[in-house]
Amino acid sequence: MGSQRLLPLALAATALLLAACGTSEEASDPASSPSPSAASSSVSSSPPPSSATPVRGMVSAGGAAEGNLETSATALPDEGAIETYAATLGTSLRAPFTAEATRLLGQVPAGQQLYAQTVYDGCESPDPATITAATAGGEVVLEVSPPKSTKIQCLVAERSVALLSVDQPVG
Repeated sequence: MGSQRLLPLALAATALLLAACGTSEEASDPASSPSPSAASSSVSSSPPPSSATPVRGMVSAGGAAEGNLETSATALPDEGAIETYAATLGTSLRAPFTAEATRLLGQVPAGQQLYAQTVYDGCESPDPATITAATAGGEVVLEVSPPKSTKIQCLVAERSVALLSVDQPVG
C-alpha cells in the first residue's frame, strides 16, 4: 500500500528533475551545454564611463559661511586632495566634508573624477539630487537648485559643499 502512494510521488519528482535539467539529448551532448568559458564570455561588461551614474553628495554646516562661494569646482582624485580642500573650509564643515568625500571617493565609477565646490549659503541645504556639472573655460562648475523658499529665518547661515563625480575628458 505504501509503495503505491510513493510511485506517483517518485514519477513527479523524476519529471521535475528532467524539466530542470533539460532533455536527455542535451545532457549527453556536451556541445549543447555551455562550457564555463562560454558562460563567462557572455557576461556583459560594465557600461562605458559616460553612461555610469555619478555619485553625489551635499555637506552643510552652520557657521561655515566664510568668504565667497567658489566659482569653479576642485578635483578630488585622492584622500590627500580631500584633506587639502577640507583645510579651506570653515571649521564646522571640515570633519563632515572629509568623511563624506572619502566615502564617495570609494564609489566613483571608472572614468569619472570626484569634484567639490561651495555652492550655497542659507538656512537650509539644497537637495543633492539637483547637483549638475558644466564646463566653463575648461573648468568644471557645479551648480545646485536652491531649496524651495520657506519662511525659516536662521541666526547663522549654513554653507553647503556639493560633491559630484564627473566624466573625465578623454585625451
